[in-house]
Amino acid sequence: MSSIREDLARAHQAFARPTLALLRRPSGPLVVAVLTCVFAGQRTRVPADRFHAQVHGLLGELAAHGQEVPDTPARELVRGWVREQWLSLAPTGEEGEEEYALTSHAQDAIEYVTRLTGRRVLLGESRIRTILEAARRCALEATPERDKRIARLDEQIRQLTAERDRLVAGGEVEQASHEQLLGEYLNLEDLLSALPGDFLRVSEEVRRIHREIVGDFRAEQRPSGEVLEDYLRRAEELLTGSMSGRAFAGAVELVRDEATLRELDSDLAAVLAHDFAGDLSPEQRGALRATLETIGEGIEAVLEQRRRLSASLRSHILRHDPLRDRELDEALRAAAEQLTGWIATTGPRATLDLDLPVPAARIAIGTMRTRLHDPADDASPPPLRDHDDPAEGSSLDELRRFGGPDFDRLRRALTQDRDTVVTGTAGLFDDLPEDLRRPADLMGLLHLAVSVAGSDPQTATHRAVYRTVRPGGTVHRYLGPDLPLGTGPGQPHPEQEIDQPA
Repeated sequence: MSSIREDLARAHQAFARPTLALLRRPSGPLVVAVLTCVFAGQRTRVPADRFHAQVHGLLGELAAHGQEVPDTPARELVRGWVREQWLSLAPTGEEGEEEYALTSHAQDAIEYVTRLTGRRVLLGESRIRTILEAARRCALEATPERDKRIARLDEQIRQLTAERDRLVAGGEVEQASHEQLLGEYLNLEDLLSALPGDFLRVSEEVRRIHREIVGDFRAEQRPSGEVLEDYLRRAEELLTGSMSGRAFAGAVELVRDEATLRELDSDLAAVLAHDFAGDLSPEQRGALRATLETIGEGIEAVLEQRRRLSASLRSHILRHDPLRDRELDEALRAAAEQLTGWIATTGPRATLDLDLPVPAARIAIGTMRTRLHDPADDASPPPLRDHDDPAEGSSLDELRRFGGPDFDRLRRALTQDRDTVVTGTAGLFDDLPEDLRRPADLMGLLHLAVSVAGSDPQTATHRAVYRTVRPGGTVHRYLGPDLPLGTGPGQPHPEQEIDQPA
């Protein structure tokens, strides 16, 4: 019999995945284009409000150019993409803000479209060489016999030694053509483009394990120790049981090896320095230049998911007390039994003292909410009223009447020659015009008396009553030092107000 049934089952399974569901949709090209545009430039996460605004703007731009776009609001449209598993929405942990990120299904769809529309070397020399080298490595790893493996290694050593001797002897170094380097680059690009999808799949698998483990803890159908053993086993299998997991494990080993990282960075710089790199688009050069950053961001995304899982498990283990839960369940059942018999024979507003099997201290309530949520508290403020005839603004002089001290006029009053003899700040303040005898001006005069006239508050043996006048005409009297004009530094201040406005 043929394998048509198994082939059909695999095809149904593949077509049921969100990746092909996206590509098969009539609106698939629009969704892929929008996601590609928003998540361009190595961007992995976008705040929710900004993402909605960007999608709205992109759809409006397409509509302005005559393209058919859905008339659904951007927020509702994007939420549908989350339900279709093309986007993930998760809080950032900062004031509850949410961010959108591509799922592995959307990443696969974008990469598939990119590969179909990009330049490819289907049967070039570079691809054939890559196939031969991969087959040689596989054969070397798959050879169990010692003699065969030694023979293969000897052959490789012989070939490499011959090439080295030729170059040492002055042989010509073969220069690769632009076409050859382009083929090598496209092979490298294919390999690098698969990394973000691999990282996303590992991150999503960690998230799925997180949900299932937390659900097992809350269900309490298995002992906590068994659930923890299951988590450790699945976390270990995650890095070895799939291609994506092994790719992640290899990336982790790479970032731990400083020498290999420097070598990879040097190799990428050499590729970008070649003349053929001028034929690449800015996006391609930027993606190649950011290879190490892409690997680091992918690893950090997976590790962040693992940290969240570990934090959730640690929090649940520390806060969960099975003994206390069982005691509470027993108390509630006992209360229900007593109330069931009592409610049948009692009337309204009757009370009953329940005899609970749990000590009162265990169920004592420290605080209780006394005010429930009122939706009116969250109502928006009323809109601003429109004023057809706005009132005229105040003049600068009117505003200055309610401001700070008028230091310019106070300094002139303090330093000018006077007809009468003034020995202290109290007499000087009484001689000032009414508009310069505000409480603020009193503070300014005392400050200038110390900083400009050299008054020393330590020598102020007399006190005086300062009669101040506010801009509205209200009179305030303050008891303070009468600073002599002409001694040392310091900064006094009025001590008390001795009467209220009349």
